Amino acid sequence: MIDGSPGRPGAPADRWLRVFVAVVDTGSFTAAARQFGIGQPAVSHAVKQLEAALGAPVFRRQPGGVALTAAGRRLAHDARSAFDLVDQSIRRFRARQPDNRAELSVSTPLATYWLMPRLSEFRLLHPTVELRISTSDTDRLVGHDEADLWIPLGWGRWPGLERWPFQQERIYPVAAPDHPLADPATRPDELVGADLLSHEERYRPRLDWASWFRRQGVLHATAPTSPSFNDYSLVVRAALAGQGVALGWHHIVVQLVREGRLARVGTAEVVTDRPFEILAWPHAVRRPQVAALRDWLTAAAK
Repeated sequence: MIDGSPGRPGAPADRWLRVFVAVVDTGSFTAAARQFGIGQPAVSHAVKQLEAALGAPVFRRQPGGVALTAAGRRLAHDARSAFDLVDQSIRRFRARQPDNRAELSVSTPLATYWLMPRLSEFRLLHPTVELRISTSDTDRLVGHDEADLWIPLGWGRWPGLERWPFQQERIYPVAAPDHPLADPATRPDELVGADLLSHEERYRPRLDWASWFRRQGVLHATAPTSPSFNDYSLVVRAALAGQGVALGWHHIVVQLVREGRLARVGTAEVVTDRPFEILAWPHAVRRPQVAALRDWLTAAAK
């Protein structure tokens, strides 16, 4: 619910300001609606309510989207700073409450294929910790939701958060063991025109097949004609089902390769300069339960 009466007559509701800041941060009404789990018309309505309460527009409507007015830019800066201050205060307050909880936010593929096979180890080592796992396939909420630790989908700035290395970003093609290309001798150029499974990242650019071919020096590679998915978990499942060749992020697929459920296709791989990291607010890791989870994650990743 993002509508409602302001606290003071004529004053904008905090909910409208939250929605306005989300539109600015995500870059569109549609992305802000996705972040709040509401419809795009509700976001438009909240912005109109805010502008009516202010008596001035915060966005200029133009072909292809919206742009901030000068007044809207100042309001976005001030509102974001105020909300950040309030959110940090709430987090510090909650950090003082005695509990054994430690919450980790990760992507669905990481939770499914890396974390789940290892959870029993953590529970044996730390039986008193109330571990909570939340999954999110966007980095928009890193540092802003209820989690104590985050492993984002990719690299970002996230000022104020502490960082610890988790895994290199190491990528290589994989397929079901009985796939005709699942052979160490397969050359990168032999994948041109093959049944390549694609991941369409909604929130952040990812290394795709075209980029992988370029890094292997393979020119004139045609676009994949096999199915594409907006969830990397589905890409992995399709590869497991023998439906094609997928780009495998090492920390996601390595266990499947070791178990013989997937096989590497050739030996070529890409290692980027943007490793995956574990993030936390400094006050969070002062809690023993969160520090224990952080230490276990970094050790298990090695």
